[in-house]
Amino acid sequence: MYLEDILGSKTKVRILYTMFTSGRDDFFEKELAIECGSSISEVNRQIHFLVEFGLIIFQKKGRLKIYRLNPAHFLYKPLKELFVASVQ
Repeated sequence: MYLEDILGSKTKVRILYTMFTSGRDDFFEKELAIECGSSISEVNRQIHFLVEFGLIIFQKKGRLKIYRLNPAHFLYKPLKELFVASVQ
């Protein structure tokens, strides 16, 4: 199931939660690892899947990758509503 693949790990959920609720647009892997309480390698592995699904996009600046949510993805709006509602 598609949704199972997207939300199939705690780290993916934490990454998405952080990105949807932080009020920021751009993220580095190290920042996400700190916010999610995960290792950089685990965040790297899970963010790779989210990029493959198209929910997250990235831009390279030198050796760094800057990650952001893809508002054009069909699950962006429902996931945003879900994560934002969980904060309130």
